[in-house]
Amino acid sequence: MPNEDLIAIPYVLQAGEGVSPSDTATKCSGETSGGMLTVIESKTTGGAPWHIHTREDEFMYVASGVIQVRIAAKTTEVGPGGFISLPRNIPHMWDVVSDEATVLMMTIPAMLDKFLAEFHAAPDWPSKNDVAAKWGIKFLPPSYDPAGG
Repeated sequence: MPNEDLIAIPYVLQAGEGVSPSDTATKCSGETSGGMLTVIESKTTGGAPWHIHTREDEFMYVASGVIQVRIAAKTTEVGPGGFISLPRNIPHMWDVVSDEATVLMMTIPAMLDKFLAEFHAAPDWPSKNDVAAKWGIKFLPPSYDPAGG
């Protein structure tokens, strides 16, 4: 939920810049958007297993490479210029199917930068699941079958 005490600030970032010198991937944070939006530029070879966001909507724009997205029982490959809308409470997963991909990942309201920092700092999967629960994200078991079969 947006924080009424935060004030969005105007700013411009050039290529390779982020909202702080130590975090060039984050292009928009809760602090810079008044809690409304997070935008992260992710250059990755991985993805995310089956999960559900319970508090925010997620959006992805593929800038380069190809990712495979599964939304419920539908699987789609998405290449450069493709856009994915993932409303809250919809099971989904994604993975890079090219050598690498650059994906702009966005959440409304803001939270993704804080969640990912805590998630990647967690030492093991039980700790990562605790972080996810704190942020309202539910990881589904690897055996999850969206078709129900």
